[in-house]
Amino acid sequence: MSNVKISVIVPVYQVKESYLKECLHSILHQTMQELELLIVDDGAPEKIEKVISHYAGLDERVRVLRQQHAGVSAARNTGLKAAGGKYVTFVDSDDHIAQDNLEKVFAFAEENELEIAVWGTYKCFPERREEYMPFTATIPILREEEKRDLMLKTMVGDWSVYGKRCTKYGSGSCCAKLYLRSFLTKFSLVYPVGIVRSEDVNFNLRAFDKADRIGYLHQFFYFYRQLQESATYRYREGGIAIFEDALHGLKQFLDQNEKPELFYQAYYMRCIFFLLEGMNTDYLHPENPKRLPVRLRELRKKMGEDPFADAAVRIQGKYFGFTKRIPVFLTRHRMAALMALFFTLYNRLK
Repeated sequence: MSNVKISVIVPVYQVKESYLKECLHSILHQTMQELELLIVDDGAPEKIEKVISHYAGLDERVRVLRQQHAGVSAARNTGLKAAGGKYVTFVDSDDHIAQDNLEKVFAFAEENELEIAVWGTYKCFPERREEYMPFTATIPILREEEKRDLMLKTMVGDWSVYGKRCTKYGSGSCCAKLYLRSFLTKFSLVYPVGIVRSEDVNFNLRAFDKADRIGYLHQFFYFYRQLQESATYRYREGGIAIFEDALHGLKQFLDQNEKPELFYQAYYMRCIFFLLEGMNTDYLHPENPKRLPVRLRELRKKMGEDPFADAAVRIQGKYFGFTKRIPVFLTRHRMAALMALFFTLYNRLK
């Protein structure tokens, strides 16, 4: 197709067939017809390949790009290289989008000559859904302070320094965004291969930083399925290591772009946040076979290592509420048992 307005990139690896079918159906039944669907088969199993082939045979707008399993960042980059649309957007294979999603965000981006358009998401749990968005009203073009807040929120989330238009949520996901393809090409913006978790945060921080024209549309078009079997909740021995790679990428971005201290404070808090996330993937995961005292000793050792120990020392408490100061204090003093207790109680109260 020569008149492609939007290239939709869907990396596919391990996913339930029913989820993938819902995802692809939602894209091919958009009110906008001038799109191409790039399905990146990242070494998916045979039963998933059959689903992909079925949809490729249904619609000439579907292109299938096959590669050996290389991870989601490499798969998204494969899609970017092949994209021919004026804009690109990403949809995860277990999510889906509203029928008028692409039509509405394309019009919004064109009207405001945007390099990046952002919109709202529904986080879909089995029995409920929650609104997830960085701002509380449509902003055709973000001012400099709003762009700063978007970047800070993308790094760490809830801060008291935000204005009234902001929510506590960031916008690190690659989804629910439309990127001008020529903008991405101009600045050679690609996903960081080798970073397993928060690769999209690393990508979006760099994209937001380079963009002069970012807009937020206060509508909810993206349905983000919350899965217990996803990578967020899967047990990994030494699982904290996957977060350290992401943190290295964030620190590199700050240093290379000479960001002010406020950005470093967000980075330090992200370090503590990732240490807590390690509870989900390792230290307190129910599938961890090690005895609890062994896990706590490992946690205490990690609390004394950088970047976590350095972050706990450098964080300035004035920027954060009481709840966020607790894990900082516990990390600084390497109180592993209390950290585990805090995390357990905090999860129950959420």
